[in-house]
Amino acid sequence: MNLLRKYFLLGAIPALIAVGLSTILDYQITQRLLREQIDQTLEAKLDAKRNEVRFFLEKHFSLLDTLAATPLLKDGTIPEILNFLKVQEWAVRNQIEGLYYDELDGTVHTTEGATFSVADRDYFAEVLQGNKVTTRIMKSRGKGKDVLLLIAPVYTEDGTLKGAVALALLDSQLISFVHGMEVTRGGFLALVDDSGRMIASSSKAEFVRQQDLLTSNTTVIDDKGTRFLVSYTQVPDTSWKLIVAIPEIEIQGVYNRMAWSKVTAVACGITAAVILALFFSERTLRPLQKIIQTFRQYAKGDQSARFSENARGEFAIIAESFNHMADELDEARIQQEKHLRKIESSEDRFRRLFDGAADAIFLRDLEGTVIDANQEACRILGYSRDELVGMSVSRIDTDWNQEDARKVWNKLASEGGRYHPLVERIHRRKDGSTFPVEIRLTLIERGGEVMVMSAARDATLRKAAEKQTKEAKEFAEKVINASPGVIYIFDLITQSITFINRNIEKELGHSKEDLEELGARFYTEIIHPDDVARVRLASTRWYEAGEPEVHVDTFRLKHANGQWAWFEFHRVIFQKDINGHPTQILGVATNTTDRVLAQQQLVWEKALLDQVMETSVAAIMVVNTEGNIQFLNPALEKTLRIGRDYVQGKNIYGFPWEIFDMAGKPLALEARPFARVKSTLKPVNDVRYRIQFGPDAYVTVSANGAPLFDEKGEFAGAVFALADITERIESEKVRESLIRSLEATNTELKQFTYTVSHDLKSPLITIKGFLGILSEDIENQDKPAIEEDLSIIGSAADGMKQLLDDLLELSRIGRNVKSRTMISLDEVISEAITLLAGQIESQNADVRSDIEDVHLYGDAIQIRQLMQNLIDNGIKHNRSPNPKVTITAREEDDFILIEVIDNGPGVAIEYQERVFQLFDKLDPDSAGTGIGLAIVKRIVDFHGGTIELDSDGQGNGCTFRLRLPAVMPTLDATFNLSDHNESTLP
Repeated sequence: MNLLRKYFLLGAIPALIAVGLSTILDYQITQRLLREQIDQTLEAKLDAKRNEVRFFLEKHFSLLDTLAATPLLKDGTIPEILNFLKVQEWAVRNQIEGLYYDELDGTVHTTEGATFSVADRDYFAEVLQGNKVTTRIMKSRGKGKDVLLLIAPVYTEDGTLKGAVALALLDSQLISFVHGMEVTRGGFLALVDDSGRMIASSSKAEFVRQQDLLTSNTTVIDDKGTRFLVSYTQVPDTSWKLIVAIPEIEIQGVYNRMAWSKVTAVACGITAAVILALFFSERTLRPLQKIIQTFRQYAKGDQSARFSENARGEFAIIAESFNHMADELDEARIQQEKHLRKIESSEDRFRRLFDGAADAIFLRDLEGTVIDANQEACRILGYSRDELVGMSVSRIDTDWNQEDARKVWNKLASEGGRYHPLVERIHRRKDGSTFPVEIRLTLIERGGEVMVMSAARDATLRKAAEKQTKEAKEFAEKVINASPGVIYIFDLITQSITFINRNIEKELGHSKEDLEELGARFYTEIIHPDDVARVRLASTRWYEAGEPEVHVDTFRLKHANGQWAWFEFHRVIFQKDINGHPTQILGVATNTTDRVLAQQQLVWEKALLDQVMETSVAAIMVVNTEGNIQFLNPALEKTLRIGRDYVQGKNIYGFPWEIFDMAGKPLALEARPFARVKSTLKPVNDVRYRIQFGPDAYVTVSANGAPLFDEKGEFAGAVFALADITERIESEKVRESLIRSLEATNTELKQFTYTVSHDLKSPLITIKGFLGILSEDIENQDKPAIEEDLSIIGSAADGMKQLLDDLLELSRIGRNVKSRTMISLDEVISEAITLLAGQIESQNADVRSDIEDVHLYGDAIQIRQLMQNLIDNGIKHNRSPNPKVTITAREEDDFILIEVIDNGPGVAIEYQERVFQLFDKLDPDSAGTGIGLAIVKRIVDFHGGTIELDSDGQGNGCTFRLRLPAVMPTLDATFNLSDHNESTLP
């Protein structure tokens, strides 16, 4: 028995110790594996949920990026942008609260037309820096709701920050999204901002709204005493944090369930230590092997690997955690696939916008190979998309140069989104025809590949508009300068005159600069104090009523010498704002001081002589039943230009003048005022006709007449009042013509201004760019580079000066008609050749003139400029080693025909109409500004001549043929009194 106990003890005690140590080791290993599994599960949950939040934000930011990239938001006006956003807002109304447009001064526009300011918001500084912004939940100033704002910057085509487009989500939409992200096994999920304030949470996390979740604590306790393990992570591209928590009891439950195994192990060790030790070792290792095997199976790509319900055993929590982690990863993969499908949908929408664009859009790489093109590009070029893709740009762009393209690429890459150059090129269609285009270049990234996007617009109409603008400008200058009245534009916003012609100095002694300096004080210092209130009241009523179209008023203005002068104003509304309210008034003012003073004098005399008929200002005539003149007053004598004694007692039909109606046809007897009154026995009013006194002398009158009756009520004659309306008719015609011409000129001048500003901007861009390069070269002390930089800057400045000089010369043409005289053509040509002697010698040119004793009528300086420009044109563009220019002239009728012939390359027939257009250079690399031949054309037009170009464009030179007046023009006679017999009067 003792021996048995000894061996029992020797066998049992070591076995018991082994079982105890195995139990302790098993406990530690299980605890560590469980903690690692829980940490991995939490990290997987956080990563999956963080991706869901990121996908949620990216979906809405992709909409903002698409809107910000549209040309309408880049260059459109506020009303155009709001209309566009309203349409887009309607399309996604179920997904967002609203779309807004932010200006750089903090003003926010809603699609309903309301505005408010957010300049005091803490996120506005980020907007001004051009960054994308995701705000906290805040109270909307537009609709008063709690919203989350997503803001994206908007840049203009030249890369300037213009504003921002914002998308608002209701907090309920974000909360609903977070509620849809419930965590299983009693856990919760919360989204907090950078201050620790909770933005949204799942329904189980309401108790943590009063707790700071961003402290170093890893546990929180709810109001029921339940402890939660907390883990958080940063949401990409935001200052938010995402928090996931799992009840601690779920973890501790595993530990508690394992207590029985320890007790059983000790008891079994006492009774059968060795057997139980082996048994528990086997029992412990088998589940672990299954766990490791399942992990390896999942790691090899078997996404369906899971622990079965009956195989979990004591390690159920590990199995459940693994199964849950795998489910979460599957869900994250599904969400990722959904996000990829959304991205594909966004790309499909981009393709529709790309193909539906009104401009031709190309995508090309650095080597100039077309990668993609939209439908408009295919249409205007005549190619299919398959033909364009892979084609070299050099087949489309006639001026393509690989080196220049590489420079533009480098500039785009260095400047980024701030640089969007606009260039003019010539494109070639599939059929070989060419047309001018304007191209806007932008560097973009697509699928990780950097490329250049070119948006091309047909510039054919713009070129034609430039020509029309030039012609309209010349016409407007002539009309404005020839007008006898004062033509002005008055701005109602600033209450000041913004434009006035030079007649103001003649009529009032004030210069344009004086009126600009007066500004809004014009009313108080120029208009008579007694007239100010009346003028303002009448003007206000006119603005409000909108009628009549032409407002006529008379009031006094103060001359520079202190005297008051009467003016008659004819005004029309010239400009209106978007609401239809007048903003500018166009007016024509005529000095009527003499007329007003004469009228005042007549009124005074009429009152003084007790309304004696002899002093009446109206031209009055009384006739009897037979039409014999019984009485006429001095006013009628003045109108008819005949003495009273000559017509007194004579019949009304016996006067020696032709009478015409307003259409210029002879006025029939039955249509005369007296015949109409006698036949109808009723008054006639405003019967207008013209009395022709001579070839250039006539008067237009308005006759009013009424029958006279004797005491028996029988017709006894008639009384007539005639008004001279000649001046009024002519002034009304001139005024209406001026108004129509000025309206057309205003539109065309805008296009002219755009072209001039574009050509002036090019050298400025060159100067600005090379100033930066010069600064670097100075810093590097690179003297040759500095000299080259200064040379380029100087050339650009010289080019701008030449352009301004040519524009000044162009504007002077036609200003002084009095400078025209009979001039010697051969002397003028000799002076032009002398002025070009340096250029002629440097290019070894031969300029010959075979003209002798030829004279013409014109401005000697301008004719010399004309010949100088033509000779310079024949030498400058001549690629021959010995340029030749020959000038001949001959007289034909009353004109001099001049030919200027050169041996240059010539001009193709299709380009010959363009050579006389302003700024149009057939060779962009040639010297000059593109104004020389435009000046020639204008000088010829000013002299009443013609010019044409003859060239086959095959290297056989050009022949310019000019036709200029040889003598001073004469006025043709318009009427010959000797061709007409005696006629009659009214």
